[in-house]
Amino acid sequence: MISKIVGIVILIVAIGGASAYFLTKTDSVGVDSFSNQSILQNEKIGLVINTINPPKSMDDLEEAYKVASTSGAGRTNLYVHWNQLEPEEGNFDWRVTDIMMKLNEKYNLKTTLFFSVINADRLGPFPSWMGNQALGQTLEDETIRVLDSILSRYENIDYVIFAGDIDYHFQRASGSIPTYIEFFDDVYSEIKSNHPDVQIGNSMSLENVLNKGMEPGGSFELTPKLEMGDFIALSYKPIDTIGDINRTPQEAIDNLKQSIEIFPSHQLAFFEISWSTSDFVNGNSNDQAEFIKSSLNFFEENESKIEFFTISRLFDKPKGSCVSQDIQSVDGSGFTSNSFRLERVDEYVCNSGLIDTNQNIKSSWTQLKTNIPN
Repeated sequence: MISKIVGIVILIVAIGGASAYFLTKTDSVGVDSFSNQSILQNEKIGLVINTINPPKSMDDLEEAYKVASTSGAGRTNLYVHWNQLEPEEGNFDWRVTDIMMKLNEKYNLKTTLFFSVINADRLGPFPSWMGNQALGQTLEDETIRVLDSILSRYENIDYVIFAGDIDYHFQRASGSIPTYIEFFDDVYSEIKSNHPDVQIGNSMSLENVLNKGMEPGGSFELTPKLEMGDFIALSYKPIDTIGDINRTPQEAIDNLKQSIEIFPSHQLAFFEISWSTSDFVNGNSNDQAEFIKSSLNFFEENESKIEFFTISRLFDKPKGSCVSQDIQSVDGSGFTSNSFRLERVDEYVCNSGLIDTNQNIKSSWTQLKTNIPN
């Protein structure tokens, strides 16, 4: 994820998508003023709970949950990467997930599990002891084993995404889609037999689908081949192919509406939707606030077709901390290097929070709390 893992507290950061920071400026965020109030929560509205800097204690981590609990969101995401959960074959390290799930339960948050069998353009990451993997019986059996272990341990997980942004993966390898469908169906059947109340699906990047013409009738029609499971999860950023914001808030809402037309026969789930306030990628606070308000209205108008709607994320992070250090830099000039794209990813993601790095709330935070449907 964002930083190299050093010790258990940093491991919490990597898996949970959270790096905690002790919030002393309660006059900015307003935690104390909500401490004794009963906040109505909507379990279909989610919020990715992260923090600004690496935590110094468990109390630091919980402060982010205290802030998030004032929003009215009743769901969050749990990001689990196999190589960190099972570093040795058969030996699970539950310390991180136990902590995150206890906080989710304490703050009455339903949990969407992301488990990365596919993560955008690559398989995995997998533990080193597994060696090189390919879609097939061995990976199928191992995936069933691990998912069953996770779901047996945590009853609060009600949705599972075990392959993320599969559009990126299969736009380069469309010939392997039938193999993946068989893999997915076999894992799905086994997990559902043991955990019938858990809903299972994949996620796609809506902006990538639209930017590349993968929708039905598009120049590279792909999405009809990827419809499987109980729901289709979508991430969304209002960006072009190089990472700059190129939509107005209304055009972004039109994209969300298009998703219902693209997948008319499936329930949708919005796994991560965001809007950056970084002017480096053409973002600003007013557009972010308008998008949050309008997107919640979109959810309310189409709630019967939407399983959940999760906004990413709670806090901004310092520049340079939002791109995985595992990504290898590609040398070159201009567009032949990936540094141009990675710089924009970092700027976008680091400034996509609803509260800035100085703990000052953005107007989008107010829009979230005001417009969550009860």
